[in-house]
Amino acid sequence: MAFKYRLETSLRLADQELDIAQSLLAVEMRTLSKLQEEKHIQAENFAQAIEGQKQACLGEPLHVRLWQRYGEEQKNKLAQIEQEVLFQETVVKESRAKLIQCRINLEKFKKLKQKKLKLYNIEELKKEQAVIDEIPQSQKSSG
Repeated sequence: MAFKYRLETSLRLADQELDIAQSLLAVEMRTLSKLQEEKHIQAENFAQAIEGQKQACLGEPLHVRLWQRYGEEQKNKLAQIEQEVLFQETVVKESRAKLIQCRINLEKFKKLKQKKLKLYNIEELKKEQAVIDEIPQSQKSSG
């Protein structure tokens, strides 16, 4: 039953790989969630900078340049975070694909194990039947 050992080992490794893929996906999803929250906060900061520019234009023209620089900084930060979010979404998508592949591999090994075990049991039954069939023949020879 050497196949059983190899199959069990492969099955165990596939199961471990699935656990690792699940953990990795969870980490990547948490990272994405944090980045999305940062993006939301940065979008609010940018909106406040735009509002500050409007108010400066209406009431304090001397501060318009400062608000413009601040607004530009906030816009650049927002663009950077948006790029990070897009990249992280790609990473999450790849992690999901890896997890799906791990699940498929695990199921393949489980089905293979069942199939091999069934074949092994059939072979064992054939051997038992051969022994049972020999019993009457050996009794005839003895008798």
